[in-house]
Amino acid sequence: MPQDVALFSTMSILETFLYYGRLYGMSRREVYSRTEELIRLLELKSAGTIIDKLSGGQQRRVSFAIALLHDPDLLILDEPTVGLDPVLSHSIWEHLLKLTSNDKKSIIITTHYIEEARQAHVVGLMRGGVLLAEESPNQLMASCGCDSLEQAFLELSARQQQTNGSEEDLDQKEVYPEKQKPPPRSPLHNGDVFATTRFIAQLIKNLFFMWRNKPMMLFLFGLPILQCTLYNLAIGRDPKGLKLAVVNQELEHGLSDCVHIPATGCHLDLPLSCRYVDHIRTKTLSLVEVESLEKAEAVVRGNGVWGIIHFGHNYSEALVRRIEDFQDAEEDIIEDAMVNVKLDMSNQYIGNLLRTDLLTSYASFLREVFRDCQWPEQAIDIPIRIEDPIYGTRRPSFLHFASPAVIIVFEFYLPVMFTVGVLLQEKMAGILERSMVAGLTALEMVLAHSLIQFMVLLVQTGAMLFVMYQVFDSPFIGDFYWTTGLLLLQGLCGMCYGFLVSIIADTMYTASFLGMGSFFPLCLTSGMVWPQEGMHPVLRSVGWLLPLSLSTESIRSLTARGWGIRHHSVYYGYISTIVWIAVFLAAITMIIRIKKGIRTSK
Repeated sequence: MPQDVALFSTMSILETFLYYGRLYGMSRREVYSRTEELIRLLELKSAGTIIDKLSGGQQRRVSFAIALLHDPDLLILDEPTVGLDPVLSHSIWEHLLKLTSNDKKSIIITTHYIEEARQAHVVGLMRGGVLLAEESPNQLMASCGCDSLEQAFLELSARQQQTNGSEEDLDQKEVYPEKQKPPPRSPLHNGDVFATTRFIAQLIKNLFFMWRNKPMMLFLFGLPILQCTLYNLAIGRDPKGLKLAVVNQELEHGLSDCVHIPATGCHLDLPLSCRYVDHIRTKTLSLVEVESLEKAEAVVRGNGVWGIIHFGHNYSEALVRRIEDFQDAEEDIIEDAMVNVKLDMSNQYIGNLLRTDLLTSYASFLREVFRDCQWPEQAIDIPIRIEDPIYGTRRPSFLHFASPAVIIVFEFYLPVMFTVGVLLQEKMAGILERSMVAGLTALEMVLAHSLIQFMVLLVQTGAMLFVMYQVFDSPFIGDFYWTTGLLLLQGLCGMCYGFLVSIIADTMYTASFLGMGSFFPLCLTSGMVWPQEGMHPVLRSVGWLLPLSLSTESIRSLTARGWGIRHHSVYYGYISTIVWIAVFLAAITMIIRIKKGIRTSK
């Protein structure tokens, strides 16, 4: 029985007893029988009461009952009566004495209540890490000439102080020779590393933990849907309603004159700027008319618009003469036929989008004029024909480009969050160590957690695939099974990383640093934010080694290009993921050996 209660707060008293009973190798009938006895002895509430509903004292009694459950030959109890009322404390001591006298049990107790230790057969008094004396209570009091153990302890402490000379010497602990023996094992599993009963116990416990934690289940299954939905709604769509200032000096009354000008036909004597403005409006741009260039620039500097479009006084006349004269057009005609554009390029994406829209609108406007005037439209086209793409669409979307990286990142980090959250919570509470003392092995713990996590991962993966590729219709032309297989393998990789973080970290604070500290570098190098081809050459030379890089390209090749497992871009992702799983498992094994277990460092 550890000093901390180390109990599963979401399980009932009976469920807790059944869990530890399976670890101890007890039958179900034996557990039920012992449950009734211990509830009477320790005055516990009904067996169906949830641990979290018990008071602190009641929880300590349940913790004590777990130690007594399998009727062990040796009991090690760390302050079993702390926080209990004197009557119940006396009852517990009577039961312990009965176990030693009638059942010949050995019991080791640590306590700060010195006087209650008078009931023990042998007492060892310690101060500052030094064993002051070890005798029966009566002999100890007689040798010190005292009437109580507390007085004997004070006397021995005074003698130690005189001998050592100063209080600082108390920090010098006694050093005992270390015997070179293999690590001790719990006698409950007889050296076997896997037992079905213990594995099932851990599995059922994990299921209870999930079922009783409704908010956690909502988080686990709702978060992937929410993340994918928000991503598709917030990322990759072209901005709408971007404002541009228009300074049109060839119209006497401004853009209002455009209402009276025909939108089609070969009317070269009318202002052509109105037709160009109409084509700009088809791009969902919002045009704001401004009187002069000076005022327009002031509006841009005040963040009122994203740029300026300026038409000169004789724009249309100069444009027609430039088209008609072609090679013989004078410089002033060429200059007056220009549409002058000044953009706010502080936002690269919006600036490039506006530039593209203005250029395509102009090409469309000019092509329409040539067609209406029966001039050859080909004359305004550059001699390059952009045909249908081999992969993708003519107008590619950043949303579609980043989708494979987004789903890979989610697939990796959702198992990390769940694994770290569950295991670190058990580790910090002492539950994991207590279970392993009771016979649970690391293999059983890992397999039970992995099975539950895999079930969760199946649901999460299915939800993300449905949202990404069905609801929002991202391109998916590849093999569904190879794609799903790589995603699940990536989830397993994230689970292994979660195990590694849980073993390294002793607090949620440290785990958060490890998790978030690795999240952003992996996202930035996975190709989600920017193509890997655009990275710095040094970073690019090592970026492909990271856990998410090659698998992201594999998913992109599978879903957007339709390549199979035989293509190197696809199987490289599989190989990379498997290698990283092996690396994480090797690191886990090494750290467990270095730390000599998975307990927290205290």
